[in-house]
Amino acid sequence: MLDNNPALTRHGSFSANGDAVDRAIETVHDFVMASGCGGVLEAKLAIIVEELVTNLIDHGQCPVTGEIALTVAAHGQGVSIALSDPGVAFDVRDAPRSCDVPPSRGGGAGVAMILAWARIEDYQRIDGRNHLCLVIPGIG
Repeated sequence: MLDNNPALTRHGSFSANGDAVDRAIETVHDFVMASGCGGVLEAKLAIIVEELVTNLIDHGQCPVTGEIALTVAAHGQGVSIALSDPGVAFDVRDAPRSCDVPPSRGGGAGVAMILAWARIEDYQRIDGRNHLCLVIPGIG
């Protein structure tokens, strides 16, 4: 049971380089091991974090020396994710849905999945950094 246990918080900080996704997934894995959450919640958490960090690297113009900060924490029966990065301003709530993305470009499915599986709590652009907070509700 998660229930906002402060001991069930994991932080990761890493450069926006080719290892960023692996480092983000390590942070998720550490959280999963400490919390014991598994199944659908674990899968959604891993997929959402991977999608967010991959988009930063591939589309966010995040400098390879830029620091990405990730916090994963228990939130009620669910999980909260806080992500901070120096990429271009991007509020996932304003992104085109996959049906709005030209087929020649592909993509868009990841954003739609994030918005379907998680609740965006906050997005702010402060001092040249994006700050995104979202919650994946508990399952069951």
